[in-house]
Amino acid sequence: MWRIPLSDLNYGPEEERAVTDVLRSRWLTMGPRTEEFEARFAEYTGARHAVAVANCTCGLELVYAWAMCRAVEERGVCPHDPPVFLVPDITFTATANAALVSGGRAVLVDIENADRPFLSMESCVRELRRQRGKVAAISLMHYGGTDAGAEAFRDLARREGVLLIEDAAHAAGGFSQSGRHLGTIGEAGVFSFFSNKNLATGEGGMVVTDDADLASALRRARSHGMTALTYERHAAKRHGYDVMSAGHNYRCTEITAALGIAQLAKLDAGNARRRELLRLYRDTLAGTSRVVMAMASDEELNRSAGHIAPLICESEKLRDAIRAACDAQGIQTSHHYTPLHEFTSFAQIREACDEPPVHLPHAEKFARREITMPLWPGMTDEQVAEICTVVLKTAGCEA
Repeated sequence: MWRIPLSDLNYGPEEERAVTDVLRSRWLTMGPRTEEFEARFAEYTGARHAVAVANCTCGLELVYAWAMCRAVEERGVCPHDPPVFLVPDITFTATANAALVSGGRAVLVDIENADRPFLSMESCVRELRRQRGKVAAISLMHYGGTDAGAEAFRDLARREGVLLIEDAAHAAGGFSQSGRHLGTIGEAGVFSFFSNKNLATGEGGMVVTDDADLASALRRARSHGMTALTYERHAAKRHGYDVMSAGHNYRCTEITAALGIAQLAKLDAGNARRRELLRLYRDTLAGTSRVVMAMASDEELNRSAGHIAPLICESEKLRDAIRAACDAQGIQTSHHYTPLHEFTSFAQIREACDEPPVHLPHAEKFARREITMPLWPGMTDEQVAEICTVVLKTAGCEA
């Protein structure tokens, strides 16, 4: 076990009661708690619709499939030439995998620079020109819960006649420059409630959108394309249903939804504490330029969900030395992320299509210098101070 883990659950009696109440209700899947969680999450984010799903990846798959249909039906994209999704090279693999398993093509795009892991506007525009009308959507990922420039990319997407999809897996409770909840700027935003997320239910996800047609399509597609679900028939004492389209079983459980309701009530306070800890990391490490906190200006931190604590080291060698020193002290660290183009599966796809190897220099340099430090709401100031002492000592600085 790690003495200081990378993350920990912000759980208490509220979550225990939530699960017990579900078990006592004897209704486990897609019932009243799911409906309540959807309603509360929509109200929280300001979205018109929120659709609970089994996990964030399922939500991305459903939204991507809808985006491809829109591209074919409204923009004349050839259905036999897989529609393209522009995806940042620095993100979790699900952002791109969801496009592939939905029948689309993920084109990996470089990030802003070697210190900022957000999709590059310049590179994105260049890919839009190169793909010549094949692009279905721009997939924006709010790394660390910080705005990746959603409103600027929304304007670009509208000018180009493509959709903007926000991978908001890190971003529950984060805000854009204009003060809107991240995930509500594009046509759809998809959230993750995995165990290490700010709002954690183990598995689980949510899609938010202002598009009523998309919300309706998502609700059908997450449950086999059916017109009426088990709980609806049970509550209304109705029989039978129709199947309107092919669909999946991407349903949310009542236990997940109940945990989500309890966690949503804690989200703002938990995020505020995360931001306090990030400022403490930043200020304690301010004496050296060899290691800096990413996205740590007050302006960005004030709007961030503060999902992770990424440090950028001056070199890969220093990054590895800090990680080894933390390991020796029982301090867990992580890495967000390996560039997608360096994974075997994406290299094999390029080879199969006779495409040349990809070189995305900013993503590569960022990835080789990034290390993710522990962060969760229950973390103490003393733990941050101890971690920073290890970092500064390894960097050759006085603590």
